[in-house]
Amino acid sequence: MSGLGRPATDTPPAGPPRSRWHVVLLVVTAVVALALLTVPIVLVRNAVLQPPRPPVGAGPSASVTPSPAAARDTNDPVRPGGETALDPATRSDTEAAVVHGWPLRHHDEFDGTALDPAFWRPYSGETTGGIGRHRPSNLAVSGGVLSLTSRGYESAGMAWSPGQRYGRWEVRAKTQRGTGYGPVILLWPDAEDFPTGGEIDFMEIPKGDRRESHFVLHYGRDNSQVGTTVPGDFTQWHNYAVEWTPDHVAGFIDGQEIFRTTDRARIPPRPMHLAIQQDIGPYGKDWIPPLDDTSPAQVRLQVDWVRIYSL
Repeated sequence: MSGLGRPATDTPPAGPPRSRWHVVLLVVTAVVALALLTVPIVLVRNAVLQPPRPPVGAGPSASVTPSPAAARDTNDPVRPGGETALDPATRSDTEAAVVHGWPLRHHDEFDGTALDPAFWRPYSGETTGGIGRHRPSNLAVSGGVLSLTSRGYESAGMAWSPGQRYGRWEVRAKTQRGTGYGPVILLWPDAEDFPTGGEIDFMEIPKGDRRESHFVLHYGRDNSQVGTTVPGDFTQWHNYAVEWTPDHVAGFIDGQEIFRTTDRARIPPRPMHLAIQQDIGPYGKDWIPPLDDTSPAQVRLQVDWVRIYSL
């Protein structure tokens, strides 16, 4: 035996016989003592194993997705060296998916009055660089359009779930002018392992005049960056798309290819998901400038639809 009792061969000497009530009293006392010992053990075990209760009054915002942008400041953003001009004959309603015949997998046309919780996870975390905060209350769906509104040091963002490895994403969006706010539509690693998991910004417009949109592909442990800059009026509706396959990453605006790489070292290694957000400056040396006297009281990034396609 383990020392918790006598060996079976070690018989104790016989004692005087006990009356019945003494036996009953002994049994009752033992049961009560055991119960008193067990209760604190159970309470301590439950306290350890049970998850903490949410704070009183905590609603959906207590479990919303933190902003991936808070992790995007490993390196100072670099304006892509290349530049791609849009064909003036290209209409802003041309879709890369239509031009290339991509098969549709998921979509959201924002025809309701709220975000579809089956797909979207609003942010409640810091914006890029920790300058302000994203709040779900700054997201609104009305008239077939999603609006992400920034005001002061508050903004908005959201992530699509589930993610996937490889595919095509296209988003129709337009911006409003406003110094200090940087709209971005991107693919972000499901594993939250930026920069090694990669990042694809297929619409990033950091300057308040909205005269340039950047396609930026981040890759590698040192957050290397490659991409292109496209001039235009991005206060108008445009279709922004990215195609991600095992052997290339390509970007499109209004159906026109603006960027392509076939360097496998630059291709994201793991599943990613769509994210849409508007960040607050200053961020980087001259990427998103700080708010100034010209900054409007509020600035919106508006989205007409989101469509996700299979390879």
